[in-house]
Amino acid sequence: MKDNLTISTAQLFGIFPDQEAARKYLESRLWPTGPVCPVCKSGERITTRKGGYYRCNACREDFTVRTGTIFERSHVPLHKWLHAMYLLVTARKGISSLQLSKELSVTQKTAWFVLHRLREACGSELPALQGTVEIDETYIGG
Repeated sequence: MKDNLTISTAQLFGIFPDQEAARKYLESRLWPTGPVCPVCKSGERITTRKGGYYRCNACREDFTVRTGTIFERSHVPLHKWLHAMYLLVTARKGISSLQLSKELSVTQKTAWFVLHRLREACGSELPALQGTVEIDETYIGG
């Protein structure tokens, strides 16, 4: 993918056609040098298991790319999460849970859940434009 370019929905589906492709992409972004245990933070003694699971042999915990992220405890496939992210950031005026449910072929309740998790991940602190804001050469009003 090229940076600073918007891709089409068709291109997005080509890149992430299924859960497995999305999982591999997210793993490469989260763990560029290989899986790291979210519990003990160890990247050594990790055993690959089936279905995208890993086992840390240091602390004996199982984990996936979803562990400790907004995807945790969600049954929504990862490629639908990525599609939802795409729709959220490319929509000019935002997207409703009803519209998202139609786009992702999920229930409105699921779409609402996804939207709230994505908004939570964006954070609520807005450090810009707080306190005294100085603006030069600006006319406000008539």
